[in-house]
Amino acid sequence: MTRFLCTLVAALALASPAAAAARERDVPQPGPLPAGTSIDHVDDAVLQAEPRSMRTARAAGPNARRYVTPDGYQVAVEASSAYPVDPAADQALVDFLASHVHGAELGDLNVYVGTPAEIVRVCGGDPGVVACYAIDEARMYVPGEAVRGVPVEYPLTHEYGHHVAMWRTNTPWDALDWGAKYWSSAMRICSGVRRGLLFPGNQGAHYWDDPGEGFADGYAHMHYPETDWYYNELMRPNAKAFGAIRRDVLHPWTGPRSRTFHGRLGKRNNLRTFHIRLELDGDVGFQLVAPRGAVYEVAAETPGFAAGQRLRDGGEFGVEWCRRRAVDHVDLTVRRRAGSGRFALKVSWPG
Repeated sequence: MTRFLCTLVAALALASPAAAAARERDVPQPGPLPAGTSIDHVDDAVLQAEPRSMRTARAAGPNARRYVTPDGYQVAVEASSAYPVDPAADQALVDFLASHVHGAELGDLNVYVGTPAEIVRVCGGDPGVVACYAIDEARMYVPGEAVRGVPVEYPLTHEYGHHVAMWRTNTPWDALDWGAKYWSSAMRICSGVRRGLLFPGNQGAHYWDDPGEGFADGYAHMHYPETDWYYNELMRPNAKAFGAIRRDVLHPWTGPRSRTFHGRLGKRNNLRTFHIRLELDGDVGFQLVAPRGAVYEVAAETPGFAAGQRLRDGGEFGVEWCRRRAVDHVDLTVRRRAGSGRFALKVSWPG
């Protein structure tokens, strides 16, 4: 690590003013990519926190400046000392991001623009990595020039997909690893994980099977649908995926629905059944209030799946629910095993 940092600092220090003045940044342009653009696969990395190499690189350049988007958000941008100070290019980058589908998370974004070689170094050293995202700092590290023919517009857009996921929820899972709630449910990520076909948060051997990467590149494909798809085929974007991503961005999922069902059980009436519809994956929670001494069984059933528990004096439990179909019609049954009397069953579900 010490040798790596010394090499990085030395490389930055050797960049002369003349060399910096000669180097130009590519300014991202809104709209479709130029006709005939062929994009090779874009490897990136998602890091929990900025390593020291990132902080060192940013310290060597000018301080961050904040630029305002047309809709009033402020984005902090820093550029490598290898590039001349260029507020116009910074503003163009921010305007480019604002031209994409976005929400209030845009105002919480930080961007560092580096040379392609510098981005490789600060993002971990893998020569295939084009960009990366540091979670704790909500900062994108992106190239200021095309990399292996990949224009700067694409890694900027892919990394912004990670930024969107960072500000979304997909309880009980992490949206950065699983994708945001509506997309994750539409693409049946939970089912793919249970089948051993998808690997949330795996940035190593299963990078192409990581739903967090699938969501970010699905976001990029929503803006550049003509580009090739390199990730697991289970996550290949389609109209349904694009609709879900747009909903995740513009109208994010904020939490579960809930409803309380009431009834009475006794010798003449041993069970009561209620119904809910599950259109999203996630936690289904049950909270039963029952007479003291009563033993009531609570069960949730849909074709192909059932779960439940026997509860004395009431109680609560939860089920991690992966839908079997686009909409699971679930029967909720409260069955008397001992005792009698009125009950209240509160059920929460993702929607």
